[in-house]
Amino acid sequence: MRVFISYSTPDLALVYKIAQYIKPYGDVFFWDKDKILGKESWPTIFSWIDQADLVLAVITEKTLTRAMPVGQEIGRAQKGGKLILTLVGPDVQSSELGFLNGITYQRIQLDNLGPALKNIERVILATKEKLEQRQAIFIVSAIALLLMSFESEK
Repeated sequence: MRVFISYSTPDLALVYKIAQYIKPYGDVFFWDKDKILGKESWPTIFSWIDQADLVLAVITEKTLTRAMPVGQEIGRAQKGGKLILTLVGPDVQSSELGFLNGITYQRIQLDNLGPALKNIERVILATKEKLEQRQAIFIVSAIALLLMSFESEK
């Protein structure tokens, strides 16, 4: 499972905590941790989003002052039909969520991330299970097709 985290740079310490929590469930990508020197930033970020199974958007009052990059990342995820989980800080009003307004989000308390992360964990585990089921169905189908082709050659 691949998770991309969209965030504002001033929230980097928070993002590292979130990433550490969800790391056991899959590969976690975000700019500060995974950037490659000498590579163009947006093509790299967009490739991470395109390959992600879900996108986690961290929206705090700090994000609102620098929302353009996060908006681009979320727009790319929406265009790609990605599951977007949104963590919203305590000081962010629903009306300030822009194009995320109306999407169910998880409110976070910055001094107690546990309850919010538990809810995110549940969604990640359910998503991971669905992905594994799809992969198993694909493998069984591929084997069945191979067996059928061998049988027809006889």
